[in-house]
Amino acid sequence: MKRPHILLITTDQQRYDGMGIHGNPVLETPNLDHLARCGRDFSRAYVTCPVCIPARRTLLSGQHPFTHGLRRYEDGLDWDPPFTLPGILSDAGYQTQLVGKLHMHPMGKRYGYDHMVLSETTHARPTSSTQRRNDYARWLREQGVAEHPHFHGINGNGRLVAPWPLEDRFHQNNWLAREATRFLCEDRDPTSPFFLHLSFFHPHPPLVPTRDYLARYMAKEMPPSVLGEWAAQGGVATGLAADSAVGPFEEAIIQRARAAYYALINHIDDCIAHVLDRWREYGNPRTREPLYVLFSSDHGEMLGDHHLFRKSLAYEGSSHVPFFIGGYNVPIERGVDETLCSWEDVLPTVAELAGVSLPGPVDGRSLAPALRGEAVEPRESITGMCQCHATNYWQVRGDEKYIWFSQTQEEQLFDLRTDPQETRDLSADESRLVPFRESMTEAARLHGGFAYEPDNLTPCRNRPPKALFG
Repeated sequence: MKRPHILLITTDQQRYDGMGIHGNPVLETPNLDHLARCGRDFSRAYVTCPVCIPARRTLLSGQHPFTHGLRRYEDGLDWDPPFTLPGILSDAGYQTQLVGKLHMHPMGKRYGYDHMVLSETTHARPTSSTQRRNDYARWLREQGVAEHPHFHGINGNGRLVAPWPLEDRFHQNNWLAREATRFLCEDRDPTSPFFLHLSFFHPHPPLVPTRDYLARYMAKEMPPSVLGEWAAQGGVATGLAADSAVGPFEEAIIQRARAAYYALINHIDDCIAHVLDRWREYGNPRTREPLYVLFSSDHGEMLGDHHLFRKSLAYEGSSHVPFFIGGYNVPIERGVDETLCSWEDVLPTVAELAGVSLPGPVDGRSLAPALRGEAVEPRESITGMCQCHATNYWQVRGDEKYIWFSQTQEEQLFDLRTDPQETRDLSADESRLVPFRESMTEAARLHGGFAYEPDNLTPCRNRPPKALFG
């Protein structure tokens, strides 16, 4: 087989159940669903620091946050990894192209990409020290759109909603699909394999989908938000900021946010269909070329579950993401795969699919054997963290997830097999906490940066964590 082309598609802030095939009864993602069903769908994929920049460092380097050193959201930091995914592919003769969001510093540093069409956000920020360049905003000006892209006023991290105020063709989702097809069908080098990273900014807020997609989901009955027994109960908190991460929220506002969030995902699904349809145009010899398609997201979105919004937390809505590998004219053992995996695994997986040797150690392992129907190197657990408004460290081991809030020393424990929506905290049974406490003690010893003292811990016992709800 010729060296395969590789198309990596990522979204921003799309939770695992943000696909119809993953049990969502409302969301329409027929194209992603079909790709996942015809490929290898990894149902237990996590991001070990579920905020943008640390996750994207992991994607580029194969390094855990313990290794690359960023355990929180912090922009404007220089970073010089020993090698990157696009870099090793470029060195091996691949043409490497980014279309969309990179979120690395300084802007314009290629990190191994031969060429980048760069747009970190739907904002135009010409006076920003970290996000001055935006090729999407530049294109809008070239099209005669004089208004600032965010003149709708909807917050870039909030739960409020508005319809996209311009023609659909000006929406960033459409622009990204257009730029990807331009590379695939016009600009690429036909004599070499390519690695294209198509990196969507949405469904990250602002929640401003086009009118038709928004109307589709506003007309649907949304399932209620998940509210765990342990979460804050009672009335709505008034006077919250539009981007508040903690409620309680008004359910009508959350349902509207959910409709807009789904609308953006549905739009992306159709954009992906357009890109793949252009690549596989009837009668074109490209249709016979080998192509792997990988899809995932840098983190999820709490979306009102447990009266929480945004990301950075250990809960499933935030840290559990879709991840599948499909493609055309490539051998793949189809099926749902329950192998515990994370974004550290993307680099070694893609390297093996491309036939490229790793130039140094990584913290992930290749999932390519699963595509051949073979066993993947087992992983006992995944440890994650985020130093944020409620700094939390966590571990998934077997069917259970352990969460520790370092500021309050509180603990939670969930059985993901019997309670996948994390509605009942089992930390009252301290015997079940013992292996996690031992493992977290060892992680603190090995990696540093946090003090973990088992004698000072306080199980939440199915009550609201003070770290979140005060």
